[in-house]
Amino acid sequence: MNEPVGFAVGAGLRSGHEVLSLCPTCLTTIPGRVLSTAAGVVMKKTCAEHGAFETLIATDLAAYERMRRSPRLVKLPARFGTPEAKGCPDDCGLCPAHDQHTCLAIVEITTRCNLPCPVCLADATAKGPELSLVQVLAALQLLLEAEGGPVPLQFAGGEPTLHPELLDIVRGARALGFAKMEIDSNGLLLARDARLAPALREAGLTGVYLQFDGLAAGESEFIRGRDLRAEKQAAIANCRDAGLQVVLAVTVVPGVNDQALWPLIRYAVDERLTGINFQSVVLSGRYPPELLQTKRRFTATHFMRAIEAQSGGLLVATDFLPMSCPDPRCGLLAYIVVDRDGGLLPLSRLVGDERLRRHVADLSDWDQLLRELGCAEGCDCGDARAKLAAALEGGEFFSIGFHGMMDALSFDQERARRCCVHKLTAEGKLMPFCLYNIKYRHEA
Repeated sequence: MNEPVGFAVGAGLRSGHEVLSLCPTCLTTIPGRVLSTAAGVVMKKTCAEHGAFETLIATDLAAYERMRRSPRLVKLPARFGTPEAKGCPDDCGLCPAHDQHTCLAIVEITTRCNLPCPVCLADATAKGPELSLVQVLAALQLLLEAEGGPVPLQFAGGEPTLHPELLDIVRGARALGFAKMEIDSNGLLLARDARLAPALREAGLTGVYLQFDGLAAGESEFIRGRDLRAEKQAAIANCRDAGLQVVLAVTVVPGVNDQALWPLIRYAVDERLTGINFQSVVLSGRYPPELLQTKRRFTATHFMRAIEAQSGGLLVATDFLPMSCPDPRCGLLAYIVVDRDGGLLPLSRLVGDERLRRHVADLSDWDQLLRELGCAEGCDCGDARAKLAAALEGGEFFSIGFHGMMDALSFDQERARRCCVHKLTAEGKLMPFCLYNIKYRHEA
């Protein structure tokens, strides 16, 4: 694995900054501009053929600039897979213009799904092709060569539990050296078949990224098409009994579940899950037409404001650090210590933002993180070390994340070039996941 090559910090917005974006209609690369307006920070752009477009990308200039200026820890891939010829975003694979390696590789092993969700990034249906075991393992071998070693994997779809060779795929990936593996699942088969989660755990799976969009029937009905609360509860119980980590994956839709984020956090904490990750709905794949007609958007800065307000200040905006691997505008993360009474203490308050930021890049489990945060012999931070030890005694760990995915309206080439969450194709190509969904999924 290559060593970090340095930190990079964004320049000031001032009266605006230029971006390269895409026309949402023809997907041609066009220039755009990010500006501060009375409505918030917006991206404006004009296609010569299809006209002008504007979309909200942040609540306010100060919050946007704090994220944009946050330092990045840059690490390049061991090997690039595609030469740079036409320029980003037309040489994806990864090409040498890309400036971040793969922190998470997403392998969509099937296009089939057993749930016709009204909101579906992949536009999955009941019928469709899937990758064979041979194809998956060949792609993973190319990933090892690109990265110089294993990275965390997510097997996705469609619905990956429908794949008839899922257990063999997990076993094969483990044999190649991949140790951190999860499936992105709706949980229906995990709920119905109590034998599936233990079998996956025995094969080498470590976690489940479980779709879970709300605690009220209406939230699930709008996003997934029907009330799935009972199935989700059963899936969680079966996975937890099998020793699989569970992270709830929440698609946030303005006006549907954006006012109910804190109850979801409390639910996940009370269930002693590993974490919860919120993802803004994007206008890619399948979505109700009314979402295209509204100007409402849910961005990272909306998320920070919402959590602070809904938690009554128990968690505040500064508890969430911009991710240090991708563009800092792409994601937020808070590492939390949960005490015996369910109280939440952000780890950044104990060790400081800068120290935590430098240690969380690329780390995928708590034990490794805590080893990295351990003090060197003779280090003069005994008080901080004592506070950390006291907080951890009898406590559990929890993470709260936010992923501000891009669609064609909000696409920013700089963010795509810095992406570390990559789609791994059957041919072994790596592509920024947002860019794949916007520009390349329809070509697959």
